[in-house]
Amino acid sequence: TDSDGIPDSIESGTADSDSDGISNEADPAGAEKDPHLHFARGGEADFRGRDGVFYNFFSAPGFTVNVKTEAATFRLHKERKQDLIVDGSFITEVHVVAGGISLPAWAWANASCWANQLDDHNTGWHVINGTCASRPFQLGTGGHKVCDDLDIKMKFSSAVFKYRDAWAIVVRGNYVFDRKSGPSHRLDLTFKQIGDAAARSLPHGIIGQSFSTNGPRHGKRDVYPSSGRIATSAMAEGAIEGDAAMYEVARPYATEFAFSRFMSAAPAEEASPSGLLLPGEASSTARGGRFGESHSAGLL
Repeated sequence: TDSDGIPDSIESGTADSDSDGISNEADPAGAEKDPHLHFARGGEADFRGRDGVFYNFFSAPGFTVNVKTEAATFRLHKERKQDLIVDGSFITEVHVVAGGISLPAWAWANASCWANQLDDHNTGWHVINGTCASRPFQLGTGGHKVCDDLDIKMKFSSAVFKYRDAWAIVVRGNYVFDRKSGPSHRLDLTFKQIGDAAARSLPHGIIGQSFSTNGPRHGKRDVYPSSGRIATSAMAEGAIEGDAAMYEVARPYATEFAFSRFMSAAPAEEASPSGLLLPGEASSTARGGRFGESHSAGLL
């Protein structure tokens, strides 16, 4: 356990992900606080997002992941007696769509994970809901649902969304510690490719595009003072194609945005034969400073 009172095994994500059937090897997600992006081929950036707005984080043929960001105010550095108030944000909703050109829209799988359904024990019976071929479903702790190419499993306070033998998204929920206003729980994500999925599908989205390039992506990061007050503002400038506004989507299950790959054919015709991508991961975790530094709100 480090200075924030959270066991290291939990912060690293190993405590609730080893039995999900997806390897944790070389997992770069870390376990830091306030939203921070880690990219598949290296590099980092902060991403505040606009309050209440949906963004596409991942778009591949037949599979898309949108998230919602919500503003929050919380306290840092209390244990150092150097009080810092942060006006920042957290990811509070994750929305997954599996379908694409191979299926009519009514047959797609739509699934959502909700931070506001986590209870005081950081779990719940209504954390995930959605539709499978237009039929509603709901999952909580220990739940499992297979809908065509999408396999969803929820453990205690984490869930795995696995799309074919291509992609897996691990969603982990936790409290917002030292919260002053805003949501009381948050969600962190880890994106993993299975085999050579990235080279075959060339994904896009704020996180997804990092699988489709050979090198690291480095973007704008917020600089935290030791005390006082700060409003975060970084929107991954320099690390993403275009700007953050180009990844906004109108609805939780929207699949269209400027760089959408959802309705594209797979495998990608333009995939490079030159070893474009090796197995890697990218994640959205809650981190406020450099990797390994402790900045605020606690992670599951």
